[in-house]
Amino acid sequence: MATAERTLASHAALLLLLEEEAPRAQLRSLRLTPCHLEIRPHVFPPLKSAVGGVLALRDIAERAKHSKSDARDIADRTIKILAVIASTVPDRSVIPQLLQSRIESLTDLLDEVRSSMETLAHTGGVSRLVHLNRNEGILQSIKARLDDEYRGFLIASALQVEAQQAELAKRQTEITKQQTEITKQQTEITKQQAQLADQQLQLSIQQAHMHQDVSAKTDALMTLQSSVLFHSRLSVFLAFP
Repeated sequence: MATAERTLASHAALLLLLEEEAPRAQLRSLRLTPCHLEIRPHVFPPLKSAVGGVLALRDIAERAKHSKSDARDIADRTIKILAVIASTVPDRSVIPQLLQSRIESLTDLLDEVRSSMETLAHTGGVSRLVHLNRNEGILQSIKARLDDEYRGFLIASALQVEAQQAELAKRQTEITKQQTEITKQQTEITKQQAQLADQQLQLSIQQAHMHQDVSAKTDALMTLQSSVLFHSRLSVFLAFP
């Protein structure tokens, strides 16, 4: 159980990268190998291969009887590379073009490293002593190549972040432009509403004046009618003594 716990802890970056769905309690009881990890099908295929290669190297490091420290060091280097990928690409279903070729080359390198590590792991005691310097050279070469790969991914990650920031700035500029246009349209609408309100006020004033004029004319007409009626009656009265 203690070994499984250490293995689980060392694979934290891998679990993030794989988006593992299995419960942690279940993972603690498993020996982490590619067949035990249910990688989601939409993940970039070379990335799956890279993860499988890293897990295989970690397994070799755990089983190594000789140069165990070097084997673990090599496995840790590969995990660091995956951690860079995980931090650079949150959505594993969309791998930037900038990283795709690097991930593909990483899988080839991991295949070479795994083959070399398997060979060294199965080297007998006498042969190991005879070829000690050569084996040491192989291990150092592997570490150097992995370090170069790690630096390459760091550079690619920085470039990707820069590209994302540039795209974000572009989108922000576009949003600001749209907001400015919306504000301009809102200002124009407000201006039109003010003009409409002024026109409505003028119309109300005109209607009030018209109402007053009609009322005045109506009053005058009624007065005239009353006067005509009075004089008409007066004439009739005077006509009959």
